[in-house]
Amino acid sequence: MADCPLCTGPLRLFFARGVRDPSPGDYLRCPTCSLIVLEPASWPTPAFEHAYYQTHENRPDDPGYRRFLGRLIAPLEAHCPPPAHGLDWGCGPHPVLADMLRARGYSMQTHDPVFGPDRPPPLERFDLITCSEVLEHLHNPLATLEDMAAVLRPGGTIVIMTGWPPAAADFHRWHYRRDPTHVAFYGPATLHWVAMHLGWAIELPATDIALLCPPSGRGGTDHTKNEKPAAKTGLLRHPSTTPVKLLLSHHALSFPP
Repeated sequence: MADCPLCTGPLRLFFARGVRDPSPGDYLRCPTCSLIVLEPASWPTPAFEHAYYQTHENRPDDPGYRRFLGRLIAPLEAHCPPPAHGLDWGCGPHPVLADMLRARGYSMQTHDPVFGPDRPPPLERFDLITCSEVLEHLHNPLATLEDMAAVLRPGGTIVIMTGWPPAAADFHRWHYRRDPTHVAFYGPATLHWVAMHLGWAIELPATDIALLCPPSGRGGTDHTKNEKPAAKTGLLRHPSTTPVKLLLSHHALSFPP
């Protein structure tokens, strides 16, 4: 049995697809961090991912897609209001979320490791990073999250939206697992494990949404002298308990320090 791509613990069988099941493979679960993982033998190649992403109909003029992304905006504005400076990480070929945030007064840049928009200047730092429908695609998630943290200003926030897996009895009906590029699923328990492992603060303001705040003091000028303490903003601060392994892959950003 394979090891967990998040905590490296042993994985156990969680869901075996049937003969007519549309899933790309069986699913495994980590008893340590609760991550649910597509069996690694069924993970897509970079070339397959690039081709499959182009079939997604995430158009700027699609009102349903804009409503879907809009779920992220209210908790983001409550925690980090405009005119904050942000980076939409994993924006895809159409940076719809970045455009929506610009219309609300944010200063936004975009980056996508697959479709390749220009990276921000090496010394540029951000107040927030949005990461919508990205986490479930990552083959080495801790490395990517650490790369994001490296370009945050002290006190900055990573805003994540990813589908939380349902109860085990309902997993066979869950549409989210049928995307062959979705290799891992993060529920609240897994997101809290990530925060505890990295020593970050976490808030789960709504279903499928997480706010992660690395400790202050990483790079850039400290803009947080008047920042409220984490406890007053609803953030739960986890002390770091284990070192972070940087496992770089084609999914991980490689910003200069």
